[in-house]
Amino acid sequence: MITLRSLFYVFSLLICIFVVYTPGINGPFLFDDITSITTNSKLHISSLDYSEISEATLSGYAGPLKRPVAMLSFALNYYFSDGLNATSFKITNIVIHCINAILLLILAHQILKLTGVKNKTQISILAYGIALVWALNPINLTSVLYVVQRMTSLSTLFSLVCIILYIAARNHWSHSSLNKRTIGLIVGSITSLTLALFSKENAVIIPLIILLIEFTLFPLEKPWLSFSKLKKQTRLIIWCSVFIACLLILLWAINYASGGFNSRPFTMLERTLTESRVLCFYISLILIPRLNDLGLFHDDIIISSSLLTPWTTITSIIFIIGLLITAFHYRKKNPLFTLGIGWFFIGHLLESTFFPLEIAHEHRNNFPSIGIILATASFTPQLIPNTRKLISCILLICLMFGSITWIRSNQWRDTFNQAFYETIHHPNSAAAQSILANAAHKTGHIQVAMESVEKAMQLTPKEIAYPIYLQHILATTGQPIPNSLQIATLQRIEKFRITPSAELALSQISDCLQYDSCSPLRENYIEWIDAVIKTKPNMPYFYLLKGKALVAQGKDIEALNIFQQGFDMDQKFLHPLFEMIDIFMNKREANNARLVISWLKEANEKASIPRDKELKLLEQKLALLEKAITAKKKDVEGQEGNLLGF
Repeated sequence: MITLRSLFYVFSLLICIFVVYTPGINGPFLFDDITSITTNSKLHISSLDYSEISEATLSGYAGPLKRPVAMLSFALNYYFSDGLNATSFKITNIVIHCINAILLLILAHQILKLTGVKNKTQISILAYGIALVWALNPINLTSVLYVVQRMTSLSTLFSLVCIILYIAARNHWSHSSLNKRTIGLIVGSITSLTLALFSKENAVIIPLIILLIEFTLFPLEKPWLSFSKLKKQTRLIIWCSVFIACLLILLWAINYASGGFNSRPFTMLERTLTESRVLCFYISLILIPRLNDLGLFHDDIIISSSLLTPWTTITSIIFIIGLLITAFHYRKKNPLFTLGIGWFFIGHLLESTFFPLEIAHEHRNNFPSIGIILATASFTPQLIPNTRKLISCILLICLMFGSITWIRSNQWRDTFNQAFYETIHHPNSAAAQSILANAAHKTGHIQVAMESVEKAMQLTPKEIAYPIYLQHILATTGQPIPNSLQIATLQRIEKFRITPSAELALSQISDCLQYDSCSPLRENYIEWIDAVIKTKPNMPYFYLLKGKALVAQGKDIEALNIFQQGFDMDQKFLHPLFEMIDIFMNKREANNARLVISWLKEANEKASIPRDKELKLLEQKLALLEKAITAKKKDVEGQEGNLLGF
């Protein structure tokens, strides 16, 4: 039943969220937004017909499932906001965050009732406090104003719906028979889990959260299966089977993850050790957010090379083990604390363990942070039994959290300010320095750009991207490029790993080479890409980049040969064919262009992501070209006929 109190809770939640996030809605697309959204042409739909929608939905590259739900939301955002309007995308993210806060309000109400809190007023206030503290917590800012992290927010949304429906089904089944309503709730829960998985794959941990809810909140309720009534031998077989299955899954996961460390500056063991410190850092940020410690990047965190290097590694591991043991010990006396602690660590099983991801990102706490807030809330009925004091405490915490989030939101109001404050808070972050260099370069702060990229080079002496960016700044501002810088760039390419940042830098420069501002880089770029190909000779993408550089130099024949080599390596990689067609059409060689289009049609049928739309546009352009060539030919023939007196 909807009451005035519940309406007040909902509307005040919405108002608070929009107040703290509105200053940041005019901020820019950032970092992964560029590759996932702004340069992803498949998302830039012009109609809602099936072919365009399906291509956009399947255009993702992040994660094994490609995150189609999130990609579809980006495409619809593009269509209804009439293009790449960052403000529209960010407002959509804020709306999703609002929905998540309301869902958490509902879920917290369900959970508090199951933990035995009798006072309905206290349940309502505490549930509202949990939702509001989470909604205003500064650690969630990057899940809202960093557009691409809608993937995380949508995963949280559908995960919360999944758990809410599961608890509703569980409650209904506990007090009645397994009827149609219960089955409908279960089906809805499974559907929500599926949508969460297709938003972001870390929703795979939700069944473990549900098992934890069973363990903590339903120990005395009517079980789905009467495990205790099974024979001892049968129970032993089940436990052994579960243990073996978990061990096999763990071994498979380790084997799957091991290949991804080739492009990382740390090993699997180093990352796993470092994550113990990172998890403690996350907990501290959730409970006591500090403006100087919050940031888009955390690449300034020191890698743990052993249990004692740094010494906080072993203390972090001891703290985590102690916290888990304490949570297990108090599972009956304080089930909400146990649920909250388990929720947090289960939520980090994928992104904060041994998988080859970057060391730390705040958006990874969007769902897990709920656990820490639940665990903290578990002590309030005993510590603050007075309702007025409880309300005052919640408002004070929310005022503090909301103020920090509002300040950060202001800092994200434009490209330069966002980058500038990132370096203020994290001066030893090479990624932050690089972003500032890029922002300063675009806004004409050349000296700042130079200083920032040089500092990034010093902070990360093995990263290839930064000397490349420095050369780009020098070239586009008319400054000479020292030969020593080119030698240093080539040495980094020859000695160190080609990281995702290096690939992005090479890609961005390849697009710039066709313009006069980047013409001083053309010869240097060929040397870079030749060195890259020497280290990774079987990567067709680098042949594509070399071909584009040769086109910028006017060496079309060499470029065609390189594009052909790239396509021959992987005939599902269609980009080289598009480049070849573009060359032939620019040279008005329609027959050759028609031949390559026939190859493209054949390859497109086997491609993992078909490019039907682009293929159709190419055929239309070619038809116009052929028509123009025919018309010109007839015109020339007519002029010759007139000269001969016909």
